[in-house]
Amino acid sequence: MRLHALLLPCLAMLATACPAQAAGNAPLPVIFDTDIGTDIDDAYALADLLERDDLQLLGVTTVSSDAAARARLAAKLLSIAGGRWRQVPVYAGLSTPTQYMKQVEWAAGFESPALHTSGGIEFMRREIAKQPGKITIIAVGELTNVAALLDSEPGIARRIRAISLMGGAIYRGYAPGSKPEPEWNIKSNAAAAKTVFESGVPLLIAPLDSTADLKLTPEMRVQLLTAGRPLTDALGALDQIWRYTNHWKGDAPTLFDVLAIELVAPRRDYELESLHVAVAADGLTSPVKDAKPNARVAIEIDIATFMSDFVKRVSAD
Repeated sequence: MRLHALLLPCLAMLATACPAQAAGNAPLPVIFDTDIGTDIDDAYALADLLERDDLQLLGVTTVSSDAAARARLAAKLLSIAGGRWRQVPVYAGLSTPTQYMKQVEWAAGFESPALHTSGGIEFMRREIAKQPGKITIIAVGELTNVAALLDSEPGIARRIRAISLMGGAIYRGYAPGSKPEPEWNIKSNAAAAKTVFESGVPLLIAPLDSTADLKLTPEMRVQLLTAGRPLTDALGALDQIWRYTNHWKGDAPTLFDVLAIELVAPRRDYELESLHVAVAADGLTSPVKDAKPNARVAIEIDIATFMSDFVKRVSAD
């Protein structure tokens, strides 16, 4: 039997990461750690984050393959968004073996004072030192940067408010009705994921169970990409690149990463399971019965409402 707990109120285990505490107060400071440039959902997630006035984006860090190329892409999107977003720092984190990333060519040669082609881990550490216990890391790529951060300084885990991540599969895989399988963000660096899951930092997890069916339909795409804003025009360009170059022949974007943002400061009540989630060497995640919970996990959400909210938010003037 699954034991559910409403996101509001929070369990004592995650009292310091309770989204309800943000109500009526200053925006919650966050760092967005992303592998933008491979799948398209990272770009949509970053656009969504810019529409969240209840979250304060301190900076963006990028991870995996050519992290500097990913950083240029993120920085160009922020520059196109204009205003204060042009000043948000973007730092490349740790690179890994090369992946196919056609979207990053859209930002080739882009330069900005806010763009830094290295230093991602150091940036996160500096920001956490400035605001101990207050910053949430939103991690929507492999967990290489986050694990390196945790390993960089003794006791730093206690100074991180929470990590909200997209990753893992608890009761299903990518396809409806399928068995759990190693999910990309976790299996890309299972050792790093294990470090994060065993760190003691409060975790908010958006796994395949609740994200694999967050499809952007053609009708939603039209509403979003005809909004006539510079940022949505940029999303349209990246969407087209992704649509015709992704190696898995995807057509309808799946917005896996957006839920990890929503869980930090939810606009609606979500039912989360308090679980102890373990990471195997192959990247498979599984709940451990009778073990102390290390995470609160979104297993099911109202997909239609979630997607409608997202499209309205990002396409609004």
